[in-house]
Amino acid sequence: MFSKKCKKHLQDQNETGVEHMLHAIKIAIKLQLLIPLLLIHAVVPGLFTDKGTTVIQDILKDRKIQ
Repeated sequence: MFSKKCKKHLQDQNETGVEHMLHAIKIAIKLQLLIPLLLIHAVVPGLFTDKGTTVIQDILKDRKIQ
C-alpha cells in the first residue's frame, strides 16, 4: 500500500501510518486556526504580536525538529 519512500519516512518518524496522519491533521488544524490571527496582526500589528511564532515553535517542539 505504501511506497518504499513512504515506509522509510514512517520508520524515520517512528510512527504508524495512522499516527502520522493524526499528527499531520493536528498540525494542519493549528495552522488553520492561526490564519485569522495572522491576518488581524497584518492589519493591526499591536495585536497577537507573538502568537504566530509561539504556535510554530510549539509545533516544531512537538515534532522535535528545532
